[in-house]
Amino acid sequence: MDRLGTVTETPIDHGSPEPPYRQIAAALIREIESGALAVGRPVPSQPTLVTRYGVARATVQNAMRYLQEQGYVYTVPKRGTYVADRSKHQQPD
Repeated sequence: MDRLGTVTETPIDHGSPEPPYRQIAAALIREIESGALAVGRPVPSQPTLVTRYGVARATVQNAMRYLQEQGYVYTVPKRGTYVADRSKHQQPD
């Protein structure tokens, strides 16, 4: 976080073999796992993420789809995307 409490992100590395949507997803996963994005709280909006990362909306949509497939977020139609409680999805040892 910066001095104003805003989460600062690593810019997209367009030379990386990791696609931009996966880089965005990885950054959001780090925020979720660190507690910066808490369970049940909304993730930043698509327009916010487009501005934050300087990518096309489709790239952000792909990142959100990937996070949903991995169980990190869930979407409520016309309301937004929220951090999922992954403890409900994890298998006991």
